[in-house]
Amino acid sequence: MAKKKITEGVTSNDPKSKRWRSLFAAARMAYGVREFRQAESLLARALELASEIPEKTFAINTTEIGTAAVMIVEKRTKEGIGRLEKCISNLSNYGDSLHKELLAVALRFHAQALIDQGKERDAENELKKSLEVLKNLGSEARVQYAYTLCDLGSLYLKQGRHSEAGIHVLKGLQIVCEELGTESAEYTRADMIYQLCLPMSEETRMEIASDSVERMQYAFGYNHPNIERALRRYLQVLEERGDKAKIEETQKRFGVKTAAKH
Repeated sequence: MAKKKITEGVTSNDPKSKRWRSLFAAARMAYGVREFRQAESLLARALELASEIPEKTFAINTTEIGTAAVMIVEKRTKEGIGRLEKCISNLSNYGDSLHKELLAVALRFHAQALIDQGKERDAENELKKSLEVLKNLGSEARVQYAYTLCDLGSLYLKQGRHSEAGIHVLKGLQIVCEELGTESAEYTRADMIYQLCLPMSEETRMEIASDSVERMQYAFGYNHPNIERALRRYLQVLEERGDKAKIEETQKRFGVKTAAKH
């Protein structure tokens, strides 16, 4: 059976392991409502415990990846990349499935940061590495495999490679449906990306993209960083097209004051 969350790798039930899981879960909740300072504080406390539990290498690197994710969304991209590269280097030394899956997660977040820096070719390479690792792990890593498929598809969609994007996202969508269900937020995200991959005029694609951001708000919550990421990319396309009217409409619709940039 596939693991739903990467933190399921910490299975010990000693008090410190339970406390680590609790702190990490609280940090993830804080991240989801954009309480980034609180999330980073909780992760710092989790990191202190991580070295004292049986699965310490896994817990330390998981916490570091979570901290990097917070830094990246706060636009502290260089700091986040530094942490991720350290984790990737550390995790590459382990051959067991648990640490290999975590390595694939680190590669996926590293790719997100590289995309934010405009390094799309490097990001594509990281996502392909992540897929290769996860593919070799088999059924237990299916959920993370689906996430990486969707991220690579999203990158291809951004580049206008709609057919390639659709192939990857459809595979991810099917896995998410089987493992997490059609009511999950991740299914909503994957389905949104897939719909944008289908043949249509660019005007229709842009309209669907705008509506999809609203769907994501209901699925993830209005303040989730995934919403900001989707809006940022949507507004960037509008800016490239010089569509000032649509930019103003989007700012009003979603309460965005200015078009966010990389």
